[in-house]
Amino acid sequence: MELGWETIIKSLNWTLILNVIAFLLLVWALKRLLFARAIAWVEARRKLEEERISQAKALEAEAQALRAQAEKELTEANRQARAILAQAQAEAQKILHRAREEAREEARRILKDAEAAAARVQEEAWTDLRKAYAELVILGAAQVLGREVRPEDHARLLADLTGRLGPGLLS
Repeated sequence: MELGWETIIKSLNWTLILNVIAFLLLVWALKRLLFARAIAWVEARRKLEEERISQAKALEAEAQALRAQAEKELTEANRQARAILAQAQAEAQKILHRAREEAREEARRILKDAEAAAARVQEEAWTDLRKAYAELVILGAAQVLGREVRPEDHARLLADLTGRLGPGLLS
């Protein structure tokens, strides 16, 4: 059975072919009119989102750089604070050492002054003791001689006796 063109054309389902053609025309019209705008809007939206993502990545990188810089500055500030603290402690130790030395020197000076004052008082006491001893000797001599010693003789004898009485004599 041989079929010719006429039979094939008559046997075709023209409704189906017209529906396919109408569908293709509809798809073309939708693509051309509606989908083109939708696709353009989606493409614009995609580009906007890509820009936002790239901006967000740039901001994130900048934030990380700032964070690293802040951490570096904080580390430097901590190092400087430790150095200042160490310097302050060293200075405090120096001041404390200087104050102790000054206190020791003051104590030595006070002790030296006290020893000098004690030596002066002791010397004055010895001088008074020699004078009293000399007066007793002169009064004793006046009693032995049986006469009163004149004031000028008394002064001369007292000076002579005081001069002979050394510090070792009464000790």
